[in-house]
Amino acid sequence: MREQLSWKVGGQQGEGIESTGEIFAAALNRLGYFLYGYRHFSSRIKGGHTNNKIRVSTTPVHSISDDLTILVAFDQETIDVNIHELSKDGIILADAKFKPVLPSDYEVRLIVIPFTEIAKELGTTLMKNMVAVGATSAIIGLQADAYKNVVEDLFLRKGESVVEKNMEAIQAGAKYVREEAEDVLQGYQLAAADGKNVCS
Repeated sequence: MREQLSWKVGGQQGEGIESTGEIFAAALNRLGYFLYGYRHFSSRIKGGHTNNKIRVSTTPVHSISDDLTILVAFDQETIDVNIHELSKDGIILADAKFKPVLPSDYEVRLIVIPFTEIAKELGTTLMKNMVAVGATSAIIGLQADAYKNVVEDLFLRKGESVVEKNMEAIQAGAKYVREEAEDVLQGYQLAAADGKNVCS
Protein backbone atom coordinates (compact mmCIF):
# COMPACT_ATOMS: atom_id res chain seq x y z
CA MET A 1 0.00 0.00 0.00
CA ARG A 2 1.21 3.50 -0.83
CA GLU A 3 0.79 6.44 1.48
CA GLN A 4 1.05 8.77 -1.52
CA LEU A 5 1.51 8.87 -5.27
CA SER A 6 1.63 11.38 -8.10
CA TRP A 7 -0.69 11.18 -11.11
CA LYS A 8 -0.76 13.17 -14.31
CA VAL A 9 -3.07 13.27 -17.31
CA GLY A 10 -2.00 14.93 -20.56
CA GLY A 11 -3.18 15.58 -24.08
CA GLN A 12 -4.27 18.36 -26.37
CA GLN A 13 -6.34 21.28 -25.13
CA GLY A 14 -9.97 20.56 -25.84
CA GLU A 15 -9.68 16.85 -24.92
CA GLY A 16 -11.10 17.28 -21.43
CA ILE A 17 -7.77 17.18 -19.61
CA GLU A 18 -8.83 19.69 -16.97
CA SER A 19 -12.15 17.96 -16.27
CA THR A 20 -10.40 14.58 -16.04
CA GLY A 21 -8.14 15.95 -13.32
CA GLU A 22 -11.02 17.63 -11.54
CA ILE A 23 -13.11 14.45 -11.42
CA PHE A 24 -10.16 12.37 -10.21
CA ALA A 25 -9.23 14.92 -7.54
CA ALA A 26 -12.78 15.53 -6.33
CA ALA A 27 -13.46 11.85 -5.77
CA LEU A 28 -10.22 11.36 -3.85
CA ASN A 29 -10.86 14.49 -1.81
CA ARG A 30 -14.27 13.22 -0.77
CA LEU A 31 -12.65 9.99 0.42
CA GLY A 32 -10.39 12.03 2.69
CA TYR A 33 -7.12 12.16 0.74
CA PHE A 34 -4.96 15.27 0.77
CA LEU A 35 -4.19 16.72 -2.65
CA TYR A 36 -1.93 19.22 -4.34
CA GLY A 37 -2.41 19.94 -8.02
CA TYR A 38 -0.77 21.84 -10.83
CA ARG A 39 -2.03 22.44 -14.35
CA HIS A 40 0.18 23.27 -17.34
CA PHE A 41 -1.42 24.52 -20.54
CA SER A 42 -0.53 26.03 -23.89
CA SER A 43 -1.10 29.72 -24.60
CA ARG A 44 -3.26 28.79 -27.56
CA ILE A 45 -7.03 28.90 -27.14
CA LYS A 46 -7.44 25.45 -28.68
CA GLY A 47 -4.78 22.85 -29.32
CA GLY A 48 -1.33 22.56 -27.82
CA HIS A 49 -0.16 20.27 -25.05
CA THR A 50 -1.78 20.53 -21.64
CA ASN A 51 -1.52 18.42 -18.51
CA ASN A 52 -2.87 18.22 -15.01
CA LYS A 53 -0.66 16.80 -12.25
CA ILE A 54 -2.04 15.79 -8.87
CA ARG A 55 -0.22 14.60 -5.78
CA VAL A 56 -2.35 12.34 -3.57
CA SER A 57 -1.51 11.53 0.04
CA THR A 58 -3.00 10.19 3.24
CA THR A 59 -1.24 13.04 5.08
CA PRO A 60 -1.11 16.79 4.34
CA VAL A 61 0.99 17.88 1.35
CA HIS A 62 2.02 21.43 0.50
CA SER A 63 3.75 21.08 -2.86
CA ILE A 64 3.64 19.16 -6.10
CA SER A 65 5.80 16.05 -6.34
CA ASP A 66 8.95 16.12 -8.49
CA ASP A 67 8.47 12.55 -9.63
CA LEU A 68 5.49 10.85 -11.19
CA THR A 69 3.88 7.47 -10.47
CA ILE A 70 1.15 7.25 -13.12
CA LEU A 71 0.96 9.12 -16.42
CA VAL A 72 -2.27 9.01 -18.45
CA ALA A 73 -1.51 9.89 -22.07
CA PHE A 74 -4.01 10.80 -24.78
CA ASP A 75 -1.26 11.53 -27.31
CA GLN A 76 2.39 10.78 -27.99
CA GLU A 77 3.44 14.31 -27.06
CA THR A 78 2.29 13.65 -23.50
CA ILE A 79 4.70 10.73 -23.27
CA ASP A 80 7.57 12.59 -24.90
CA VAL A 81 7.15 15.74 -22.77
CA ASN A 82 6.51 14.11 -19.39
CA ILE A 83 8.26 10.74 -19.32
CA HIS A 84 11.36 12.17 -17.62
CA GLU A 85 9.27 12.73 -14.48
CA LEU A 86 8.34 9.07 -14.07
CA SER A 87 9.86 7.18 -11.18
CA LYS A 88 11.60 3.86 -11.85
CA ASP A 89 8.42 1.96 -11.07
CA GLY A 90 6.23 4.47 -12.89
CA ILE A 91 3.62 3.42 -15.41
CA ILE A 92 2.02 5.00 -18.45
CA LEU A 93 -1.62 4.38 -19.38
CA ALA A 94 -1.85 5.35 -23.04
CA ASP A 95 -4.69 5.47 -25.53
CA ALA A 96 -4.28 2.77 -28.18
CA LYS A 97 -5.62 5.20 -30.78
CA PHE A 98 -2.29 6.99 -31.30
CA LYS A 99 -0.12 3.82 -31.25
CA PRO A 100 2.07 4.90 -28.31
CA VAL A 101 5.78 4.19 -28.16
CA LEU A 102 8.36 4.63 -25.42
CA PRO A 103 11.55 6.58 -26.08
CA SER A 104 14.38 4.06 -26.33
CA ASP A 105 16.23 5.27 -23.23
CA TYR A 106 13.34 4.69 -20.79
CA GLU A 107 12.27 1.42 -19.21
CA VAL A 108 9.02 2.39 -17.48
CA ARG A 109 5.94 0.23 -17.92
CA LEU A 110 3.63 1.12 -20.82
CA ILE A 111 0.04 -0.13 -20.70
CA VAL A 112 -1.88 0.47 -23.92
CA ILE A 113 -5.63 0.83 -23.34
CA PRO A 114 -8.28 1.55 -26.01
CA PHE A 115 -9.72 4.58 -24.20
CA THR A 116 -11.27 6.05 -27.33
CA GLU A 117 -12.56 2.74 -28.65
CA ILE A 118 -14.21 1.80 -25.36
CA ALA A 119 -15.82 5.24 -25.13
CA LYS A 120 -17.06 5.00 -28.72
CA GLU A 121 -18.70 1.66 -27.97
CA LEU A 122 -20.53 3.35 -25.10
CA GLY A 123 -21.87 6.09 -27.37
CA THR A 124 -19.32 8.90 -27.66
CA THR A 125 -15.55 9.29 -27.79
CA LEU A 126 -15.92 12.29 -25.49
CA MET A 127 -16.08 9.86 -22.57
CA LYS A 128 -12.55 8.54 -23.14
CA ASN A 129 -11.41 10.62 -20.17
CA MET A 130 -13.88 8.78 -17.95
CA VAL A 131 -12.54 5.47 -19.22
CA ALA A 132 -9.08 6.68 -18.24
CA VAL A 133 -10.30 7.63 -14.77
CA GLY A 134 -11.69 4.12 -14.39
CA ALA A 135 -8.43 2.55 -15.52
CA THR A 136 -6.52 4.62 -12.99
CA SER A 137 -8.95 3.65 -10.26
CA ALA A 138 -8.39 -0.06 -10.81
CA ILE A 139 -4.64 0.43 -10.47
CA ILE A 140 -4.78 2.48 -7.26
CA GLY A 141 -7.48 0.31 -5.70
CA LEU A 142 -10.53 2.57 -5.81
CA GLN A 143 -14.00 1.30 -6.60
CA ALA A 144 -15.88 2.98 -9.43
CA ASP A 145 -18.63 3.94 -6.98
CA ALA A 146 -16.21 6.46 -5.44
CA TYR A 147 -16.96 8.68 -8.44
CA LYS A 148 -20.75 8.44 -8.37
CA ASN A 149 -21.41 11.61 -6.35
CA VAL A 150 -18.89 13.64 -8.36
CA VAL A 151 -20.39 12.50 -11.66
CA GLU A 152 -23.87 13.29 -10.40
CA ASP A 153 -22.79 16.79 -9.36
CA LEU A 154 -21.33 17.43 -12.81
CA PHE A 155 -23.85 15.76 -15.10
CA LEU A 156 -27.19 15.22 -13.36
CA ARG A 157 -28.55 18.47 -14.83
CA LYS A 158 -28.09 16.82 -18.25
CA GLY A 159 -30.17 13.85 -17.17
CA GLU A 160 -29.81 10.57 -15.32
CA SER A 161 -28.87 8.78 -18.54
CA VAL A 162 -25.77 10.98 -18.89
CA VAL A 163 -24.74 10.11 -15.34
CA GLU A 164 -25.24 6.42 -16.06
CA LYS A 165 -23.21 6.57 -19.28
CA ASN A 166 -20.30 8.28 -17.56
CA MET A 167 -20.35 5.72 -14.75
CA GLU A 168 -20.42 2.95 -17.36
CA ALA A 169 -17.30 4.48 -18.92
CA ILE A 170 -15.49 4.53 -15.56
CA GLN A 171 -16.51 0.93 -14.88
CA ALA A 172 -15.42 -0.15 -18.37
CA GLY A 173 -11.97 1.37 -17.92
CA ALA A 174 -11.54 -0.35 -14.57
CA LYS A 175 -12.73 -3.67 -15.99
CA TYR A 176 -10.28 -3.50 -18.89
CA VAL A 177 -7.32 -3.02 -16.56
CA ARG A 178 -8.42 -5.79 -14.20
CA GLU A 179 -8.80 -8.22 -17.10
CA GLU A 180 -5.91 -7.21 -19.36
CA ALA A 181 -3.26 -5.84 -16.98
CA GLU A 182 -3.88 -7.78 -13.81
CA ASP A 183 -0.16 -8.07 -13.05
CA VAL A 184 0.16 -4.31 -12.57
CA LEU A 185 -2.47 -4.16 -9.84
CA GLN A 186 0.08 -4.97 -7.14
CA GLY A 187 2.15 -2.20 -5.62
CA TYR A 188 0.17 0.87 -6.66
CA GLN A 189 -2.83 0.69 -4.35
CA LEU A 190 -3.38 3.66 -2.11
CA ALA A 191 -3.65 3.13 1.63
CA ALA A 192 -7.09 4.07 2.93
CA ALA A 193 -7.75 7.71 3.84
CA ASP A 194 -9.71 8.79 6.90
CA GLY A 195 -12.91 9.26 4.96
CA LYS A 196 -13.23 12.93 5.88
CA ASN A 197 -13.59 15.56 3.18
CA VAL A 198 -10.45 17.64 3.77
CA CYS A 199 -11.46 20.66 1.69
CA SER A 200 -14.31 21.86 -0.49
